[in-house]
Amino acid sequence: MIILCGHGKYGESIKNSLEMITGKQTNIYTVDFTEDMSVIDLINQYNERITVTKEDISIYCDIPGGSPANAALLTKKNSSSVRVFTGLNLSMMLSLVMGESIESSLTEAKESIKEL
Repeated sequence: MIILCGHGKYGESIKNSLEMITGKQTNIYTVDFTEDMSVIDLINQYNERITVTKEDISIYCDIPGGSPANAALLTKKNSSSVRVFTGLNLSMMLSLVMGESIESSLTEAKESIKEL
């Protein structure tokens, strides 16, 4: 299972863009972090998703040190099946959906940053 999260509706926007390109994704979920939420609210939303699956879970967050990432790290402390990544972007998710490994998608995402 993949969970996308970021400030505002960033995770949802990434998922929508991804599905425009690749079609419906049934194993990708989003958690929005809005102005009225706390880190505890985020943890609760992550835990709601985590409890419905026996799969390994990857949480992708927008920026390191932000509330979505901090909440994901706190969630990870209580679940050995959770991995947390920051720097969420569309290029990374496209690679994953197309079958690349997590490690390869991270490398490709880094290499895709260029000035044109």
